[in-house]
Amino acid sequence: MNQIDNLIESTNGVYIPTILRLAKEEDRQLYNSLISTNELFVSNEIKGQLSELIKSRNPSIKIKPEDYSSAIQEYLKGTDINDYGVWAYYPWSKRLVHLLDEAEFIEVRTNRNQYKITRDERDVLSTKKIGIVGLSVGQSIALTMAMERICGELRLADFDVLELSNLNRIRAGVHNLGVSKVVIAAREIAEIDPFIKVKIYPEGLHKNNIDNFFNEDGKIDAVVEVCDGLDIKIETRFKARSLGIPVIMDTNDKGMLDVERFDLQPDRPILHGLADGLNPESIKQLNNEAKIPYILKMVGAETISARMKASMLEVEQSITTWPQLASSVILGGALTTDVCRRILLDQFHDSGRYYIDFENLISDREAKESSTIEFKNPHQPLDLKSIAEQLAKYFELYPQVSNSISETFINDIIKAAIAAPSAGNNQPWKWAQQNNCLFLFHDKYSSWSWGDCLEMGAYIALGTAIENVRLQAAALGKDAMVQFFPMKEKSGSLIAVIKFEALNRSSTELEKVLCSQIFLRSTNRKLGNHDALQQLFYSKLQDVAAMSDQVKLSYIQQETELDKLGNIIAECDRIRLLNQQGHKEFYQEVRWSHEQAAITRDGIDIASADLSQSEIAGFGIGKDWGAMSLLSKWNVGNGLKRMSIKSLKSASGMVLVTIPHFNAAALLSAGQAIERMWLFCSAEKVSVHPMLSPVFFLNKLKQGDFQGLTQDNIKLLEELNKEFRDIFGINEGDYSSYDMVFLMKLSKAAPSEIKSLRKPQNELFINFDR
Repeated sequence: MNQIDNLIESTNGVYIPTILRLAKEEDRQLYNSLISTNELFVSNEIKGQLSELIKSRNPSIKIKPEDYSSAIQEYLKGTDINDYGVWAYYPWSKRLVHLLDEAEFIEVRTNRNQYKITRDERDVLSTKKIGIVGLSVGQSIALTMAMERICGELRLADFDVLELSNLNRIRAGVHNLGVSKVVIAAREIAEIDPFIKVKIYPEGLHKNNIDNFFNEDGKIDAVVEVCDGLDIKIETRFKARSLGIPVIMDTNDKGMLDVERFDLQPDRPILHGLADGLNPESIKQLNNEAKIPYILKMVGAETISARMKASMLEVEQSITTWPQLASSVILGGALTTDVCRRILLDQFHDSGRYYIDFENLISDREAKESSTIEFKNPHQPLDLKSIAEQLAKYFELYPQVSNSISETFINDIIKAAIAAPSAGNNQPWKWAQQNNCLFLFHDKYSSWSWGDCLEMGAYIALGTAIENVRLQAAALGKDAMVQFFPMKEKSGSLIAVIKFEALNRSSTELEKVLCSQIFLRSTNRKLGNHDALQQLFYSKLQDVAAMSDQVKLSYIQQETELDKLGNIIAECDRIRLLNQQGHKEFYQEVRWSHEQAAITRDGIDIASADLSQSEIAGFGIGKDWGAMSLLSKWNVGNGLKRMSIKSLKSASGMVLVTIPHFNAAALLSAGQAIERMWLFCSAEKVSVHPMLSPVFFLNKLKQGDFQGLTQDNIKLLEELNKEFRDIFGINEGDYSSYDMVFLMKLSKAAPSEIKSLRKPQNELFINFDR
């Protein structure tokens, strides 16, 4: 093997050019061997470099082009121009380049930095060492630092190789595919400036090399962390803090840059306290799922761009991972280089998180008018004055006084009434007592919803509350005599008057069982074990429902049918979340902490939903309508369907409730039947989870309530409606005769520890008899 073969072999896949100084005999021999080969590309622009050197040293003299030749000869003082400076051989490209030697090369190459960077500052920077962890974003940073020459040494760590999909943001040619990212970056740097020292760590940063990365041949002066791995993010910062080294991080979204000055604040919490509780040891105990909340907290999930949020919701759906753009990555190179330079020159001393958001800085002066229709609640909260006025009208028509009831009795009745379920736990009721009569009012302000077709959900909730009153009264020896719509105005807010008489019979065993569950019943969103329920259970459930002749019950439990239904529910959930009003109403229901739920005492505590950390994270990201509107615009958002599909896979069965006449009174009766069924399930230790989006949307379709739906929505709902009917065996005749009003999942799941809270009794009940 000859000398050139040895050179190529020894540098295969490597990044350090060979610098030849022809005054050395060994170097001259190698130079001669290289020149004699046929596969060498020679670049000899030494005259141009010398011309630039002479010009830069004589800025006040206008040298004519024809005078440079003599000026160069005079400068060389008899040295052969071919021997002057150095020859740099780049074995990976087989290029031999004639250059000025190090001092003169640096002088000319950085000449245009002055006086944004002075010569003295340049010399200070040339003594600095910078480490960069992560080369997808870090390559742009490394190249910018090399071009500006803000250091004399760069240390690059990344375990990955270049793939085709990296070429949207990494400056490299297709011939580099499969080559280590650190090798590519190091070669680029060497081709810009062969005198910058570069060390590479192609296995990435890990416990066996992290000390070398930070300390070998002198401690680094700054570390740039732009990797994906949470473990390395934490370990890098702990190491940097222990050594008093500043950390800079670019996120390439909204121009966000993080600066942590551990050199000036050795006790500073890592990531500004956003990683509280994590250290290099504790993080090893976390699986990927458990890391998600920390990652989102670190990057600032609330502040990332709408397009990034939308993209994150599509990961592993329509895209494989989150996006990175060349423009953002290159901006990050500029920001990080500028900040590092000023840190190293003692010109910048703060820690913090900073944004250079182009969409905010450079945007239309006048925002484009939204074409979205916003639905506003047309109702006002039901107040005491309105209730009193309606009661006065009632007693003008019906002045009789009912049998006396005690305050203890009525308090027990109201406790049972307000324990009833309602859509989104909106509690659409107000109760009043006067002349020993109990009145139920519909607070339409609380229950109004774009998705609730003709107030179906509200009437069902009011019916469940009436049933609780009836059962509790029977347990207390009273017969609850219920009259729907006593004022004959079904559009008004007075729903029912209830009078109590002595119960001339004993409570049935079923009534006792159902009553015993009023305060135990809950929505259980936990995943079940998919165990089938016995036919006897469904027969008993049908008997419970059949106590109201207005109600018909259907159920499915075959896995194939459940899977099909899961997709229908998921599609309807997607329609809701990608509709601005539906999205708004959904997130108005969510309570993000026990503390928030305890304050409002309505809505759904997200902790009750049995979600994984990634699902909770997705929920949080989805709060931003700007992100969701993009999913709608792009006609994606299949990730929004995952939870419904997963939930159905754990179901034992699904029960559909239908009624023959879609009207308010029938819906109230259906609500009573639904509450009995729910209480029966509770007694049988069967979990219930209402899944109502198909019922709401398919009823909107049937009733012709298309407001807020797109043509694509309507077309999809028509297809889903047919599938839904096929699953439950609803033929055309039955479809015309019966309306779907309730759909619930049954499962054998662990008990839910979290129950939805109720508003205080004094907010929902007024006793005019006191």
